[in-house]
Amino acid sequence: MYNRPTYLDINLDALKHNYDYLKSLSNKEVFAVVKANAYGHGMIGISKFFDTLNCAYLCVSSLDEALRLRKKGVVSPILVLGYTQLSQKVLNTVSKMNISLSIISMEWFLELMSYNTSSLTINYHIEIDTGMNRLGFKDANEVSNLLKLSMENNIYLEGIYTHFHSSDKDDNSTQVQFEKFKSLLETLDYDFKWIHTSNSDAILNFEDSISNAIRPGLALYGYSSSETKLIPIMHFFSQITQKKLIHKGETVSYGATFTADEDMWIGIVPVGYADGLPLGLSNNYNVYVENISCPVIGRICMDQLMIKIPNEIASNIVTISGLISNFETMAKITDTITYEILTCLNIRIHRIFRLNKEIFIEE
Repeated sequence: MYNRPTYLDINLDALKHNYDYLKSLSNKEVFAVVKANAYGHGMIGISKFFDTLNCAYLCVSSLDEALRLRKKGVVSPILVLGYTQLSQKVLNTVSKMNISLSIISMEWFLELMSYNTSSLTINYHIEIDTGMNRLGFKDANEVSNLLKLSMENNIYLEGIYTHFHSSDKDDNSTQVQFEKFKSLLETLDYDFKWIHTSNSDAILNFEDSISNAIRPGLALYGYSSSETKLIPIMHFFSQITQKKLIHKGETVSYGATFTADEDMWIGIVPVGYADGLPLGLSNNYNVYVENISCPVIGRICMDQLMIKIPNEIASNIVTISGLISNFETMAKITDTITYEILTCLNIRIHRIFRLNKEIFIEE
């Protein structure tokens, strides 16, 4: 039972459109990135839908996220992109739950070999650092040694990948990273089942001739720095829970940052910065009621915000992010990136996943 009238409405038909579009554009299999609660969209509902599409892999940032998916019944292959703290119990669990791990360094791999893995079935992907300078191998000789040790110890290296740091820019850096990765692959002489490099913008802006999978995140959810056929899949709604007449000279909310310059009606809406709305939208953003633009007035509270509304308005439904003002708009106003706005959406917000306009799952 959900009582609070603030919710995110996720269109799975739009998600399938984006998935099919990216798959067709690249002619590669899809490693769908669902980390960080599927970029705020709800990782359980999104992942269960990807199960129905026979997605090649789901990508998460940690083993904790992977186990959450498994405990909720998600069956697709899962790859942990980040660091996994090793123990015999962890490896036993990973094998049992069919979770693949990233090998991020030789130190990590040598620790792995100190545990009993002979009776376990675990797939590993090698992360190559071609310029991001986060996790991953930079030395080709280390990777060659890793391959030799893995074969001697019956450790299956299923895949290899890298991550582009500026695929949204036309500055040749992606080509430079790609050439480093390609050159390393050519020295290895190893038949990887999976080779993946392209994040969302690289899928749209760069042609990768050596991989057989793409790794989209933000683009799956409808956003990109390029002009594309992608469709944002999520709208954000709430409702006016009280209408109130305030008089000229009265102030609104904490800090009295808004003063009415005339008598006006305001609406109180049960959503605030604890839900992930940036405080920087205070007095600086418009929501919509009946397609009428209504400015946010006063400082956004933890659980509520106030908006100026027309004197007469029949509907109470408030569109916080929709076809006009959306999460990308919020990012521009607050001088941040869409990723941050989306991933800050609190898990306490009710998420409704619709397929063919019918409720597929709720989270």
